[in-house]
Amino acid sequence: MLGTLEIYHGGRWQSAAQLSSNHEGAGLGGECRFEYLLEYAAEHAGPENAAIAGLSCRYPVDFQLHQLNHWPPFVLDLLPSGYGRLQWLKQLGLAEGATSDWPLLLNGTAFPPGNIRVAEAFAARDPTIQVPTADGEVVAMQDHPGFSREQVIERGEHFAEYAFQHGIYAAGASDVQGVAPKVLLARDHDGTWHAEGRLADKDVHSHWLVKRPRGDRAADRKVLRNEAAYMQAARQMGLRVFADVEWVGDNLFVPRFDRKVSEGEVQRFGMESLYSAAGVAEYGARAPQENLCGVILGYCTRPYEELLEYIKRDILNVVLGNKDNHGRNSALLRLDDGRVELTPLFDFAPMHLDPEGIARICRWSGEREIAGDPQWENVVTHFPNHADRLRADLREFGCQLEQLPEVMDDCGVDDDIIRQRSNPIQNHCQQLLKL
Repeated sequence: MLGTLEIYHGGRWQSAAQLSSNHEGAGLGGECRFEYLLEYAAEHAGPENAAIAGLSCRYPVDFQLHQLNHWPPFVLDLLPSGYGRLQWLKQLGLAEGATSDWPLLLNGTAFPPGNIRVAEAFAARDPTIQVPTADGEVVAMQDHPGFSREQVIERGEHFAEYAFQHGIYAAGASDVQGVAPKVLLARDHDGTWHAEGRLADKDVHSHWLVKRPRGDRAADRKVLRNEAAYMQAARQMGLRVFADVEWVGDNLFVPRFDRKVSEGEVQRFGMESLYSAAGVAEYGARAPQENLCGVILGYCTRPYEELLEYIKRDILNVVLGNKDNHGRNSALLRLDDGRVELTPLFDFAPMHLDPEGIARICRWSGEREIAGDPQWENVVTHFPNHADRLRADLREFGCQLEQLPEVMDDCGVDDDIIRQRSNPIQNHCQQLLKL
């Protein structure tokens, strides 16, 4: 069986490549073949366009047949995971396990983040499927009037059924055992909210990711509520943050940075997780920070600037307790003009509060990290070509870090969190100032 990978490139969707499995029952860990379609390769292969038009940093456009022992890593970015996977398994009547990976690929990947989709999943949509409106009237999906913002916030039974039938749960949810409901929505020009993919591009005003707490516990709500304040604090510390997120009624509204709406047209930007770019082709795997930084230095248009941004993010992850720092919570943005850079910050929250007790996931190797605490001098020396600039820039960041508790307070972080994080902030501030 074949899967056809499409890419939004040059202002339109194009068939770009095919993926075939030698052993479908083995799932994403089974042998497969991946190759660009001849017509697409003939148009885009070559030094000027191959990287820009490629489906992954690891796979610029070429004429090769790639025989792999597992699925290409970038396909895992498309596949529903976490809460989204659970919902798709229910919808398709599948059991959890590797045998479900291929059906999920062919059904649950019509609207993933980024600019890639699976053609068979898009074709499998049924616009005539019957779904309830907010008032309980049953209509065809293609005729659905959408929901008000208040109805999205309430997440009533009719919205839940609508989301379930349309499969708008986001891919790339946390690798930890807990699952966070995330839905992809588009708002029209009248302010009404619809499932991602329901509207024609000309009718879209903006694209959103809307998140709910991982569970019903007060700690789950506290984590997500403070994510909004954490993002504001990161912005004030000079990190790359796309737009303000808003916490309303146990919902976090997050503007999407992989979409841009302009004059009735939607641009879709390539987005690839650092795990994918590093060749990590399994869920739950860990990669050393050095490997992820190697990806940044190897693929980004401005290597040093992106490396510095990443290290600053890791510093804030440590001092603010964002333990869930796996390589699918960091990604590269691949822009139409060929630039490659880190995406704006996302999934940045006080995960140290999670009742499941999440340990820091991606770490520096050896003496560069001890018991979850990076040793920044040792980290800097790992990059000899950039060490002097890193020391100077991180010392300056250390001066900023001294003001972080006041910044957190200004941004609305809970008082008890500020108190809990004061010692880590002070300790790492001292490290940075000594560089």
